[in-house]
Amino acid sequence: MKFLLALPLYLFCLVCGSTALAQVELPDWDTVEIKTVELGDGLYVLEGFGGNIGVLDGPDGVLIVDDQYDELSEKNLAAIASITDQPVRFVVNTHWHGDHAGGNKAMHEIGAHIFSTDEARAAIERHNAGIDSEDAGTHPIHAASTTFRDQLTFHVNGQVVRVFKTRPAHTDGDAIVEFQPANVIHMGDTSFNGFYPFIDVANGGSIDGMIALHREIHDLANDETVIVFGHGPNGRRGDLLEYQAMLQTVRDRVAAALEQGTTLEDLIAAQPLADLDPEWGGNLIKAPMLLQMVYTDLSQRLP
Repeated sequence: MKFLLALPLYLFCLVCGSTALAQVELPDWDTVEIKTVELGDGLYVLEGFGGNIGVLDGPDGVLIVDDQYDELSEKNLAAIASITDQPVRFVVNTHWHGDHAGGNKAMHEIGAHIFSTDEARAAIERHNAGIDSEDAGTHPIHAASTTFRDQLTFHVNGQVVRVFKTRPAHTDGDAIVEFQPANVIHMGDTSFNGFYPFIDVANGGSIDGMIALHREIHDLANDETVIVFGHGPNGRRGDLLEYQAMLQTVRDRVAAALEQGTTLEDLIAAQPLADLDPEWGGNLIKAPMLLQMVYTDLSQRLP
């Protein structure tokens, strides 16, 4: 299965302005297939078009992590129904983007209770009001009814599900979800498996935060931990350090260019990530867009 980074067009408008660095092509929703991957201990991952969905099944009802696009809600609910006859009771949003939280409306309508960080709800409210968005009101997202500042814990289906806010990384309101004793960690979009990241600088994302977070989650995990990435196949803790090394390389090269007074246009023209592109540049986020995100981020914070 080919994993595509499926982010809504408005996100690229926020980052890129009038510069067309990425073209987002949404699929014919009728053709999208939902693949179910069983992890054991009542845990599953649903892979479709958008962020990976975590599913915890059991007698206490179903808890899911993220819910992809609204257009896929019916298919995702059907995939969950093929696993269990238990209702979806809890939805955890790892962040606010529509490819992870777009299904909130459908989940709310079937009675599920939705949780997110304070910042993720605030971002949805800004988005729905058309603030800092070029598609004002055209892609509304149902906001969580319960938010948290630092962390919360569910004790359901024999698992302790710890949801904790991270330092700013993909956005300023990311959450990581840890399942114990199943030994599974859902990263949301703080990490992708096998390709360049999307850093939502306009909503508080940070390359430095993303770099530091990969070490923190690596140290939290062990060699048996299953890592569920926001996009891409599941992996292990070793993948986190490999990804962190790539992020650090990108950060160092952009910081060096800023120190030398290089303009963004000249930096992109110099193709400083050409050696990384064969391994990491094969999805929607290409080197020019990543360079623009990191350049914008660092130029706001470095002296």
